[in-house]
Amino acid sequence: MSSSLFGGKVVLVTGGGSGIGRAICQVLARDGARVVVADINLQGAQDTLSMLPNAGDHLALPIDVTSQDSVDSAIKAITEKYQTPPSLLANSAGITAKFPFLDIEEKAFMDVIDVNLKGTFLVSQAVIKSLLKQEALGVVVNIASLAGQIGLRNYSHYAASKGGVMALTKSMAGEFANFLIIPGRVFG
Repeated sequence: MSSSLFGGKVVLVTGGGSGIGRAICQVLARDGARVVVADINLQGAQDTLSMLPNAGDHLALPIDVTSQDSVDSAIKAITEKYQTPPSLLANSAGITAKFPFLDIEEKAFMDVIDVNLKGTFLVSQAVIKSLLKQEALGVVVNIASLAGQIGLRNYSHYAASKGGVMALTKSMAGEFANFLIIPGRVFG
């Protein structure tokens, strides 16, 4: 167990199978955390897991952040393996595609909203409930984007989802200030 800030902590990273999520997993594992790499693409999660030091300390899980059942199953599996819920959540799962505003079809719009905003909501709610049930402290980090503040041409659906993530994060921070740390930073 590392003596670092994250030494021995159980952390859940959604979207851990690639990109920003993978990088978060690598840094946290390097700093001693027990990382749960969660991704809708289980192979991607397993690939990330194989890159982490002390692979036996970590767990790769499939998760569909848009599904309450999938999220609940993941939290249950984490709690069973580690005998504690994650004390750090990094909501990194996200998708986007380039579409001019007039060309975005409803399904494409809702897919981005469901993964980026609804997924952040579902996973955050499940983790916070599990922490409060065990009277444990925790940290929730939600990945947003400057697009959510200033907009982004040809990515209005993405910008709307990330603006929602920012408002959700601020609201959560106010509601749980006495129990959790929810940083209000904007990335990307």
